[in-house]
Amino acid sequence: MRRPRLSFAGSKATLLLLVVAAGISFTSCSKDDNTKETPGVTQNQAATVVSQTFVNQGGITEQLSTATLAVSAMEARQAGGKLSDFCGKSTDGSVSHAGTAEGITFDYKLSWLYSLACNGDVPYQFTFKFNGKTSIETEKFKTADSCTANYTLRGLGTTSTAWELSQTFDRAGSFVSKTADLPSFTSAVHYESVNIKISKETKEIVSGTATVKITGADSKGNAFKYEGTITFQGSRKAVFAVTGGSNFQLNW
Repeated sequence: MRRPRLSFAGSKATLLLLVVAAGISFTSCSKDDNTKETPGVTQNQAATVVSQTFVNQGGITEQLSTATLAVSAMEARQAGGKLSDFCGKSTDGSVSHAGTAEGITFDYKLSWLYSLACNGDVPYQFTFKFNGKTSIETEKFKTADSCTANYTLRGLGTTSTAWELSQTFDRAGSFVSKTADLPSFTSAVHYESVNIKISKETKEIVSGTATVKITGADSKGNAFKYEGTITFQGSRKAVFAVTGGSNFQLNW
């Protein structure tokens, strides 16, 4: 099975993006200029965590890449047979990467298990389970998080131009600031979707929605909670609309 690209340059670029994201001020379209922020962690900082859930190595976009590449590879390996030859069979895999680049120390691991379910000899759906851990440290902060995810992928017929994806993704982690201008906090993200469409040609999300909840507390004990909806627009873009708050553009 072809695995996600994890070249040194690609890994460093992702890590540098996370460093920038940690202090970024998101451009948002406010629904109400008088919207009250939850004490401790702002909507912007919560949106940063949601964004990292996508762009972080081992996050949603890399898991989607792993899933779609696995399905494509299995279809290509039929070699005169048929996809139903893989009914009931499971395959596992993993990838890891660690090192230091430009003052950034990182350690990343992702493992997965997937299987094909069939109705008789008719392929019905793939199921994927993911587990991952990531840690990053710079002179300004250090982070550590873990994630688990479950995916169901349908639309396997040759007449379908898109796969249909249902997924749950849970991420828990900590952000420890080494400067006075950024708060330290712990957070948990729960992401769930049932109608994601992924192009079989480009292997990119083309449409769908997901619900997101992020909870946690800062180092002073101030709890925070934000909920919202992510609407996928295609071309690696989406909008995260915080319930009762602002809209944030997500790009990956």
